[in-house]
Amino acid sequence: MLTLAHLHQLFSIETCQTYLHALRWKDRPLQCPRCHSHDVDPWGNYHDRPGCKRSWCNVCKRTFNDLTNTLLHQSKRSLPPWILATFLLCLACSSRRIAREVGVHVRTSYRWCWWLRNAALSYEMQRQLEGTVEADELYHTAGNKGQAPQGGKKSLGRRPRGRRKKLEPGRGHYDKDRPAIIAWVSRQGLVVVHAVKDFTVKTVQKAADLAAQAGSRLYTDSASSYRAVKGYVHEFVNHTQKEYARGDVHENRAECLFSLLKPYLRVFRGLSKRNLPGSLGFFQFLRNYRQQNAFEQAELILQAALDPTIASRAKKGEFVKCFDHFDLLQTAIN
Repeated sequence: MLTLAHLHQLFSIETCQTYLHALRWKDRPLQCPRCHSHDVDPWGNYHDRPGCKRSWCNVCKRTFNDLTNTLLHQSKRSLPPWILATFLLCLACSSRRIAREVGVHVRTSYRWCWWLRNAALSYEMQRQLEGTVEADELYHTAGNKGQAPQGGKKSLGRRPRGRRKKLEPGRGHYDKDRPAIIAWVSRQGLVVVHAVKDFTVKTVQKAADLAAQAGSRLYTDSASSYRAVKGYVHEFVNHTQKEYARGDVHENRAECLFSLLKPYLRVFRGLSKRNLPGSLGFFQFLRNYRQQNAFEQAELILQAALDPTIASRAKKGEFVKCFDHFDLLQTAIN
């Protein structure tokens, strides 16, 4: 009796190749990915890649195909595992779960997920909210999870944090392994999520300038860091006096966003400070494109992954660096 070990075995490689060909050249004519010349001619097919068409550039005198200079270029895996992994990533599956479902090593799955998340962040680079914006903060546990680069036990420079340890009351801090997460939610539906080192006035002011347009209406709670923000029409509710809404002034949307963010982060069984900004940026991408299903979201990510410019920056981690706001206070001071 035949058994289905992995879902991607049902996919046809030729169909996947045809799909990626149409997706890459959807908004542009066929051109050389190196010199961007349109003077290209067909150059046969690959014997080991069914459906992959080869082209010849008459300017740089080199061959190329649909995957040249993309995230999928020179991959030892076929196209169906890539497409299935992108779809599972949009369903908020962890890299270990994707490795089991796709049938690859967990390190391969981790690398793929890191690249694909970075490609998705390209859609959120210039995201800025307007109109009425709500803001709220959350302190999430994120330490130094991971192994040492040389292998073996990682030196933390402190006593390891025990499991189920009761956290200290009050606000967190980056040095206490509890960085702050600020959520900015527009009442038009878009969101911006920042991971910051602390919750001081200068940090919140800089985060507000990045998230919302100047002159927007800002609704928050009565925290002193919010009340000192300048450049916005600011109103707040006083939770200490059990005031949670005053007409249209409330932050319920921002608080509800955290009810979705917490289960999303819980899937990863803990996050390090290094990976927290990238995970929050991908959550922001999923929320801003929530009107589309997982197939359409995966198609957006694949389209970005097939862009040579985005693929090069995604492999270097340039997009996730733009989402790393842990040095936001130093940037504001400079």
